[in-house]
Order: sequence, then C-alpha cells, then structure tokens
Amino acid sequence: MKRGPPPPKAAHPDWLAERKIAILVQFALAKHPELPDVPLVIDLAKTDDQRKLLKFVFARQVMGRPYLAPPGVPPATVAALRRAFMATMADKEFLADAERSKIEITPVSGERIQELMAELYKTPPELTKRLAEMLR
Repeated sequence: MKRGPPPPKAAHPDWLAERKIAILVQFALAKHPELPDVPLVIDLAKTDDQRKLLKFVFARQVMGRPYLAPPGVPPATVAALRRAFMATMADKEFLADAERSKIEITPVSGERIQELMAELYKTPPELTKRLAEMLR
C-alpha cells in the first residue's frame, strides 16, 4: 500500500513556530493545544442551529478511527476494553514509537464518544435533513 505525503506538521515542524503559515480556523470541536488562539469553526456560528449543524459535521474529527463492539457486549467487557485502549494510549513504548514516526496521539475515551453520539442523535430531524440537502 502506498503511503501519502506526511502531514504538514511532521514534514515541516518549523512552519507554525516560524510563522510561515497562519492557521485561521480549526475544523474541530475542541482546540488543539498548540493553537489556543485559533478559533474553532463552531465559534463562528451565529445561531444555535448553525452550531448544531457544525457539531454534527465535525463530530467525526473527535472520533477519528473509533473502535466498535457489537450490541450486547457485557458492560464489564466494554469497561475492560475501554481501560485497555486508554492504557495503550498512555504506554511509554507506544508513545515513543508514535513520536519516532511523527504521529500525534490524541486519544478520546469511549465514554466521550458515547456521550457525543447520544448528543448527535438528539439533533432535530429537520436540521439533519437540511444538512443532507446542503451536502448534496
């Protein structure tokens, strides 16, 4: 499998520090720790409906590549899987390998993903329909 080019931060770590580029907005629901003064796209929304739509669109940024289990998995098993995942994300060897590969690790807990999904499912149907029409 062919790999694409490295992300700009990995390929050009000096660009941001040396102000060779300016980040205008973050397409995410939470600010990156290295960009505290850069607004989130959701901060630019003028109405509550706009915020809900943007949250719906950019929620996938929070999830990245989620791991899922089928329905009916016992709660104790879900809890053990979640603990194991977060322990891996904090493992020193794992993090050292990620750093050598210039991969940023920003884990999100299963509990946070579950909360976000519950919130997204509360999005009014008329807004999701409007969003679907806008994305056509």
